[in-house]
Amino acid sequence: MAEISSVAREYLETIYNLTVEGDPIVGARLAEKFKVTQPNVAEVLGRLRKKGLILTPGRGRGRAGEGIELTSEGRAEAEAFLRQHRLAERFLADVLGMDWVQAHEEAHHLELGMSPAIEQGLMVLLNNPRTCPHGNPIPGKSLDSVGYLRQQHALRLNAAEDGALLKVVLISEVVEDESALLTYLGQMDIMPGARVTVLSRSAEDHSLQVSVTPRGELTAEPRTVTLSNDLAAKIWVAAATKNAFQNPGP
Repeated sequence: MAEISSVAREYLETIYNLTVEGDPIVGARLAEKFKVTQPNVAEVLGRLRKKGLILTPGRGRGRAGEGIELTSEGRAEAEAFLRQHRLAERFLADVLGMDWVQAHEEAHHLELGMSPAIEQGLMVLLNNPRTCPHGNPIPGKSLDSVGYLRQQHALRLNAAEDGALLKVVLISEVVEDESALLTYLGQMDIMPGARVTVLSRSAEDHSLQVSVTPRGELTAEPRTVTLSNDLAAKIWVAAATKNAFQNPGP
């Protein structure tokens, strides 16, 4: 196959992440993500379709999977790209000590040209990590990354029951500005492994009052933060216990 452009790579990654999160995969959603017009999206999708990387069996009637699908080749390409990026993030965070925002930004440079030998070396060095610093699964033979959220019985925070003890599983990558999102959530200690509980919801704007206890700090005093409904939808959580929280890593 001919070399895949950086734009095509971003599209494949986003379609893959939308599949993982169960979102409708339609042109309007991609236009929103990339801040481009729908005709621009249609042009890129046309190129991906000609390369045999996607299928468009439906016209996007709003249900997940009907608008755009990855072919087996497209899925393999997306997983290869995401594996490189998330391994780079994990190396930058765990070995070089970068925070999760800087690791995300610098990973775009480090992942370029990453060979299978380097990937394998990083897996060994990092002790076969399952996720990136933001909790997203690292695709590989031993991990079903598409089914990861289902396996974790995860749901979006804005869909969680009030009062339930939860732990943060991952932060969505299907956002317009990941760095801004990660910075904002990091300031509130909302990171994978953190313990959260929805305290109340506003009837007016649907915002949530959420109790947050940072990962590994069971004795810390929880803080209460306010999250918009849209922001809470980008935080995936699962049921937690105190014992699970003491060892919250994937």
